[in-house]
This record gives sequence, structure tokens and C-alpha cells, in this order.
Amino acid sequence: MAAGRRPDIDVLRVGAFFLLILYHLGMFYVPWGWHAKSTHILPELQLPMGLLNPWRLTLLFLISGMATRFMSANLAPAGLAAQRSWRLGIPLLFGILVVVPPQSWVEVVEKHGYAGGLLEFWTAHYLMFDHGFGVILPTYNHLWFIAYLWLYTLIAAALWKMLPALDRLAARALTGPGLLVIPVILFGGYRAFLFPGRGETHIIWDDLYDHAHYLTTFVLGLAIARQDDAWKFLAKYRHLILAGVAATATMALLLSGTWEDKHGWRGQAFAFLRAGYAWTTICALMGYAHHHIRRGSKLLSTLSEAVFPFYIIHQTTIVVTGHFLSPYRLPVLLEAGIILAATVAICVAIYVLARAVPALRLPLGLKPAA
Repeated sequence: MAAGRRPDIDVLRVGAFFLLILYHLGMFYVPWGWHAKSTHILPELQLPMGLLNPWRLTLLFLISGMATRFMSANLAPAGLAAQRSWRLGIPLLFGILVVVPPQSWVEVVEKHGYAGGLLEFWTAHYLMFDHGFGVILPTYNHLWFIAYLWLYTLIAAALWKMLPALDRLAARALTGPGLLVIPVILFGGYRAFLFPGRGETHIIWDDLYDHAHYLTTFVLGLAIARQDDAWKFLAKYRHLILAGVAATATMALLLSGTWEDKHGWRGQAFAFLRAGYAWTTICALMGYAHHHIRRGSKLLSTLSEAVFPFYIIHQTTIVVTGHFLSPYRLPVLLEAGIILAATVAICVAIYVLARAVPALRLPLGLKPAA
């Protein structure tokens, strides 16, 4: 394990990315719209996936902010911006040109009856900025996270001289109860007053709500990464915070049918309740991880390295494998098991390939060979 790494944060990062794989597998079956759909639609998945939605991506952006802060010990702001532009920009470009096109092909086949093959679609439509199918081409699909993270890193590098002031503010406001309350006020306010009428677009130049939410989350990661008192507070009160998770989740479930997405004070109150559930869940996870995970391991180091290649590849694997399995109408557990097994196997194979071929390391999310 590299010197200075935090094993508790590494475990949270690995867990969050692997949870994302399961979530996207669930998107193949849940009634919500997606790039491809199984012949088995399972409405009962809406509850567990709905419980994940408020915090899963927030946790990833928070951890990304922490990781960026830890880089500050070894990189000047210009070096940070340059390094992250390479480490994020090249995988993003490779993903747009090579990894994502099969997803878009499956989408136009399933939703628009396109009869051409992948190669024809890629050369004649995808790379030609053809919008005739009603979808943006080319696109980044699930790789929007990388684009947003790159943007936020550049903003952080430009404002790097403000970090000491951010540390002082965090030491006063985010090392006790304020760590639980202030983010809920911010996130609840965004949800109550920015989300209605705008929603989430994942279009980087037109996504006010997501930028407010995730940029704030990223800055919170920068702020609390090195606040030892904040981590001690979360570890000490982890059981109490977990009780808060249970309470807010129960209230949200009871009120979701009558208050969620409503206009007026009920919808605004539910937005703050949702934010309370999401942030206490994240705080509980951080508290338990910090208390219990003290040492790293070779396995954890390997998984930490592998999660970025896994992230780049996994959704394309799920979409394409699911698309080709659907006509066989297999039992749902068998179908889902095959998709999951294929996704893990292909992700592992791509990771091994990227490690073995120096030219593929950077496009597939690994550090360049020494």
C-alpha cells in the first residue's frame, strides 16, 4: 500500500464502485427508463434502488474530494490540474470513442428498431454526430462522473490557495454536530429549490442542480479529509448516527407517496428529509469504516487500483450482455447471474490487459507504467 493511504477510505471507495455495478445491473430490470431492458421487469427493485439513489453518487464525489486533497502533499496546483487532466481526460475520451458506442447501438436497436450492425452504427452515425435517433451522439453515458470530476478538480486547483481558509472553516464548523447538520441544510436546500423544474440532466453545461450538489460534496471532501476531529466524531457517535439513518429512512418511506415531488412546503420538507437520510447514511459509513478499518492489505490495494478500469467497462458489459441474453427469456435469476458473472469476468480481464499492455494503462484508467 502506498505511503499515506487511508485504508478506511479505500474500503469505502471500493465498496461504492462495486455497489454501482450492482445498481446498474438493477437498472436492466427496474421499471425506470435505461439504455436496455430485460423482458423481466421487477417493480419490487424500486424500493432498494430508491434507498440507494440519495447517497451512492454523493459518496463517490465526497471520496473523490478527499483523494484530491491527499494529492496536495505531493503536487502543486498546476501539477494537480495537469495530472488529473491526463488521468481523467484520456479515459474519458477513450470511453466516448470506444467503450460507450456499444451502449448507444443497443439503445437505438431496442428503442428505435435500428437494423444495422455495431460497426456501421459507429462509423455512419455515432462518430458523425447523428441526432436522428433522438439521443445525443457521441456521448459519455455513465462516464459523466469522470467529466464532472475533472471539472471540479480544475476548479479546486484554481482555488488551491484558499485551502487554508477552508481548513479553518472546517475545523470550526465540521468537526462536531455541524458535520451532521450543515450539509443537510445545503443539500436539502438544493433539492427543495433547484431540483424542481430542472432535475438532473448529466449534461455538463446544463445541469445546475447536480453541479450545486456534487461540487459542494467535492468541496466537503477537500475540507474534512484531514480533519482528525471530524473523523473521531463520526467514529465515536457511529451508532447514534446509524439510528438517525433508520429514523430518516423510515420517515421517508412513510411519506414518499404523499410528500415526495410535491409542490409547496410538503415537497420542500421531503427534500430536507431525503438529504438527512442520505447524509447520515454517508456519515455512518465513514464512522464505522474509520473505527474498524485500521490496516490495509495487498488485496485492498489491488481492488483500489482495479475500480477505475471496472467503472469504465462495467456498464457497457451489462448493457451488451443483457441485450443478447434477453431473446432467450431465461429465468430472471439465471439471466441476472450470467450478466453479473460476465461483467466481473470481463472487468477482471480488462484490468489484467491494461496492466500488461503499457499503451492501454492510461486509456483504461491505470497510472502510466513507471
